[in-house]
Amino acid sequence: MIRRIFLLSAFLLFGAYTPAATAAEVPKDRLDQILAMNATQMAKTGAWTTAAYNRLMGYLNSIEDKEIRTLILDMANNPKSTVFNATAAPDALRTTPATGGPGHHQYPGGLAVHLLEVIELSMGWMNTLESVQGTRGTDRDLIIAQSFLHDWSKVWYNYDQSTGKVKKPDWFPKAWGGKKGISKWGWMGEHGLVVYAELLKRKAPEKILFGAAAAHFDPQWDLDITDKEGKKQGLNAAIAEAAKVAGTDAPVLSKDKLRSEWFFATYTDGSWSFSHYLAGKKSHAWIRMVAKDIGIDPESAEASRLAWFVLSRVSDFKLYKIYQDADFSVDAVKAKILSVLKDSSAYEVK
Repeated sequence: MIRRIFLLSAFLLFGAYTPAATAAEVPKDRLDQILAMNATQMAKTGAWTTAAYNRLMGYLNSIEDKEIRTLILDMANNPKSTVFNATAAPDALRTTPATGGPGHHQYPGGLAVHLLEVIELSMGWMNTLESVQGTRGTDRDLIIAQSFLHDWSKVWYNYDQSTGKVKKPDWFPKAWGGKKGISKWGWMGEHGLVVYAELLKRKAPEKILFGAAAAHFDPQWDLDITDKEGKKQGLNAAIAEAAKVAGTDAPVLSKDKLRSEWFFATYTDGSWSFSHYLAGKKSHAWIRMVAKDIGIDPESAEASRLAWFVLSRVSDFKLYKIYQDADFSVDAVKAKILSVLKDSSAYEVK
């Protein structure tokens, strides 16, 4: 009885209790400060996104073959498509996301983080095979180049502050294929077409071209695919499609001549089933929950920009780790997000 009286008194004094954050927990001037930042500012002030970009550039500069290093650094520092006559912002590699919608590495600086991950995961494969199988002499330059190039064309994934969405330029190819129930990665076009066409136009070594394509097409299972309508798809068909756009001949990859390094691209980029559907999508959903708690429409551009900000400070992978370590507690990960919105100084560089 006494407990009921106490609870009733508390209700009358404070209203119904809710564990959700209130708008007062993040001062308005603080929210205004965050929402005034653009994607470039977020990427360049995030401590770990800055560190990831610097590490990525370290790998690119460490390529020993001068011809390959010159090609890769030009595409990194002066991103342009000679095929589509398009130029990206000089700092696009540092600031753009790795996907067009809420998912894997979808925040300012996410592309550089993703490319670094693929390089270092591939290095792990290389080191393991060398120590266990004795396969000394793996082509390190190839691993770095193909890992960097597989999503290079996402430098044209631009943030739209007004809508809170990622916008691709009008010239950017649309994806097609893979819509008739054929095997994974049957699709064609999109960002793959842009980079394959560019490499063909620039007469890049074929091993790099095929290595970049292997991130999207398993060289064993997705080399040559025929869909239910009799249409050719897969790695060779994607290269042929890109060659038509670039106005070049299309090299054909034989299943009898597959390099082991290409499979590193397949295995490492294939980890996106976790990074996209769990870490990425859930993190964006959690941040929008917090946005709603503090009085912001979770479907608004402002909520998207809050997500960009938080994830450029604390990664989607880290948020998912907090979630699982707390026995899959949404409240635990929301508390972390709220703390970053209130004070992110520990995660920033000037």
